[in-house]
Amino acid sequence: MTKSIRRVLVLSVALLSSNALAQSGGGLEKLTVLSGGNVTPAAPAFLAETLGFARAEGLDYSVKTVFANVLNLVVAGDGDLGNIGVSTALVPVREGKETSIVYAISSGLGTGFLVASPKVKSISDCTRLSTSRAGSAVFSTAMAYKTLTGAKFNILEIGDPNQIVPSVLSGGSDCAIQALALLQSGLDNGLHLVVDPRKPATIPAGTVQDTVSTGLWGMKENLQKKRSAMEKFMRSMKRVEQFIKTRPASEVAAALVKHPDFKTFKVEDITKQVELEKLFWFPDSGYVRSSAWPVSLKFFQYGLPFVDAGNKLYSWDARVDMSYWIAANGQPANK
Repeated sequence: MTKSIRRVLVLSVALLSSNALAQSGGGLEKLTVLSGGNVTPAAPAFLAETLGFARAEGLDYSVKTVFANVLNLVVAGDGDLGNIGVSTALVPVREGKETSIVYAISSGLGTGFLVASPKVKSISDCTRLSTSRAGSAVFSTAMAYKTLTGAKFNILEIGDPNQIVPSVLSGGSDCAIQALALLQSGLDNGLHLVVDPRKPATIPAGTVQDTVSTGLWGMKENLQKKRSAMEKFMRSMKRVEQFIKTRPASEVAAALVKHPDFKTFKVEDITKQVELEKLFWFPDSGYVRSSAWPVSLKFFQYGLPFVDAGNKLYSWDARVDMSYWIAANGQPANK
């Protein structure tokens, strides 16, 4: 066999191997997001998958709904990012686990909605309140309202956010706190808003609003090792933001229900929820500002009393890493 023929054969094998690798997704960097719920408020991370933006950036990307198991699974390394209330990232810190919050999906303003059955006229009338589990932003809201109003209600922690409204409608509780999009079905079935953050007069005095709520966080060391993938992911999230802000809610909903975790939802229902949630998505385009962090910590403390704002372990420098965001988007106008 001549040298020239051997070169042709080697080149042919290399090209075949390269094509097979590309077809199998082997040429893409892997990144897995674990979500606390298959819910519209968490939609941007899912849309990065269904719209193909993450793959277009070079990622083998997927989102899986694991509900209340997000914390344990991310800490164990079974997922790269948790798509849940960013206060969850503070929980493992006291055990020596180094976490990094990397993106803000929604504003804390969206977690302050409280609905109730017809007989409840004020927060003090609530006897049993349904919300997400401790560590979530809405749990912090529930504790803030209870503490600052002197209300006596018991809190029912529910792992699946989609089951919060049904718990009220079935009589398991008489009040609920959750994002407005997830409360809409209750409002359509006889519940009413007791606290509506869009109406300042309804907000309990002294409560902290407009903080960071749902976001993305992971284990610091793992994310640093995956810096290239994280920067690609941030670029894909910017594309998601632009898509949501420029396309009708029906188009956003149609893209979301393509995800396996949303296949049981009706497009028309998700469309209504998208319209409600748009107001709260992408605070500062996902950038977590150092100037806003003290207020957020104060809010998180209601649900996580062990968080000490004076402890450097919970400081912005220790717990927030915006370097991936900056690499994708440049320096923010306000820090």
